[in-house]
Amino acid sequence: MPEQNGPQNPALGGGGARNEESLDYTLFVALRTRGHPRWLEKAIIIFSQSGSWGLFWLGLALVLWLTGVSFGRGVFFFLIPVIYTTLIVNYIIKSVLKRERPVSDDPRLQPLVGVPSSKSFPSSHAAMSFAAAVALTFYYPPLWAPYMALAFLMSWSRVYVGVHYPSDVLAGTFVGLGMGILNVILIIMY
Repeated sequence: MPEQNGPQNPALGGGGARNEESLDYTLFVALRTRGHPRWLEKAIIIFSQSGSWGLFWLGLALVLWLTGVSFGRGVFFFLIPVIYTTLIVNYIIKSVLKRERPVSDDPRLQPLVGVPSSKSFPSSHAAMSFAAAVALTFYYPPLWAPYMALAFLMSWSRVYVGVHYPSDVLAGTFVGLGMGILNVILIIMY
């Protein structure tokens, strides 16, 4: 295994999580090596890739707006700063912690998609998804459960396709929830 730079505690970033006895690595391997019928792989790949740059969430808000949902226009324009401020904060955290992607730790487990050039911890897809789910919940609370379910599925699709460890997703979830709540507080205040 190549020498790793930075802190070796995967919770702190730096080196990877390849400790074959760790829960993080065990969950990653389980999701990467089981349940891959071709149709499911294709569906999850498409869904996962739609989350890049928050496009899935902006697309959902655009559909709500164009179909005449009363809050559609407002949520579309609110999601733009929510998603991109979350992405910026998440990239700052990534650049500080510098955790490598799973394929760097175990090249045998090749991802199903191209590996992003950014670092792994926390997951940007998870952060943007949960921030968007909070924003959508603010605009229409009765659908909070489907919003959160979609955020959960988007987040865990990144483990399934092999570009994040479960702890990356968990950390991204907390970043996203925090940023979503912060953005809602800011819009209420102003």
